[in-house]
Amino acid sequence: MIEKKNQARRALKVAAALLFVTAMVWQHIQAIRLGYQLDKSRQHLLTLRCSYGMLQGDIETLLSPANLSLQARSRLGMSLGSLDSLRVLAKDPAENPCSGIFQRLLSRARRTWNASLDV
Repeated sequence: MIEKKNQARRALKVAAALLFVTAMVWQHIQAIRLGYQLDKSRQHLLTLRCSYGMLQGDIETLLSPANLSLQARSRLGMSLGSLDSLRVLAKDPAENPCSGIFQRLLSRARRTWNASLDV
């Protein structure tokens, strides 16, 4: 009877040891799998950062004034304005009281007045 109890205890100890070893092996396998996933995620992040940098460069190139001017001329048929069409604005609006909407209204009124005189 004592020998059966010893065999039962020994079998229980072997089962516990096997369970413990199995748990340790499973934990090790999980750690390795997570390590591979982490490495894969880091590689993906590096790829995304490179793509982001390239896209930022493309945006800078496409929105550069030289490229916009080229696109406006080639695709839209636009050209540079003549020098007499340019207006120089005062740095301080207080220096030129006739700037802005008042000047446009006044200019429009003069054109209307001159047009009515020409008729």
